[in-house]
Amino acid sequence: MKFSLAATSALLLTALAGFTQADEYAEAIAKWCSGLDVINPNNDTVATVGGPTKITVTRVPDDKQKTVTGLDLYSVSSTGEAKYIQNVWQGNFTLNKRASITDEIPDDVQPGLYYYRAWITNLMNGGMHGPDCIETSHTFRVTSGVHKNSDGILYYTESLDDIQFYHPDYFRGCFGLTVDTPKKDSTVKVGSHVPITVSRDKTSQTAYVTSIDLYKSTKEKEAVFVENAWEGKELFTDKFILKDHFNPAKKEDIDENATYYYTLTVTSKKSATEDCTFHSEGFKIKA
Repeated sequence: MKFSLAATSALLLTALAGFTQADEYAEAIAKWCSGLDVINPNNDTVATVGGPTKITVTRVPDDKQKTVTGLDLYSVSSTGEAKYIQNVWQGNFTLNKRASITDEIPDDVQPGLYYYRAWITNLMNGGMHGPDCIETSHTFRVTSGVHKNSDGILYYTESLDDIQFYHPDYFRGCFGLTVDTPKKDSTVKVGSHVPITVSRDKTSQTAYVTSIDLYKSTKEKEAVFVENAWEGKELFTDKFILKDHFNPAKKEDIDENATYYYTLTVTSKKSATEDCTFHSEGFKIKA
């Protein structure tokens, strides 16, 4: 059932520490971390196992003092999970406009999608720490090898279009977010409130949740849209819960033989033209 924002602002969107605190934290992050970017590697970067890669962090100067304190390398698993590989650098480097460093991809990793995470510390008056910022590079392709033919054209061991290694959804930042509830094969009673719990990895490149829709799957395995459960623009860092009043308006949408699931539309920090889609596990209903 679709709720108005006025009715749901205090009840439906709740972070672990509380909705108000989550909102305040998101606002603080937006304020302190705006203008930061990791521009290298980018979407055109192709690196090889054991080869060099350049990392560049930039900022739009303002009145806040920022220091780069760490750089880490991550990969994206075949199931869309962020996987920590190793620390690349740690220290204290004052970030005025731009900072660059050259890293070497480990020689024991597998081909696939990788990205760098930059940890940036804010300093306030008197040397006190403000909120820390986490910025990531665009995912980039790592191959196991490359060679150049006599015509001067580079050929990579893995095709750069092979979705087994370079999934297009993960490439544009759609990873690191899971819908924890409803649980698989659980049963929901019509008229009850269903908690939709979403977890986000801190290094995920997802941004705002903009809508949550309810679907059902029939015996013919067709996805049938039932209704919109929520729409808006919610930024969160770790977790939120939306409680949907499960009471479809149309009687034909109440089917105990069907499997139901929620679909989330989420924006990506790395794609301005395409949103991400995430799904809950399938569950049953009882009228």
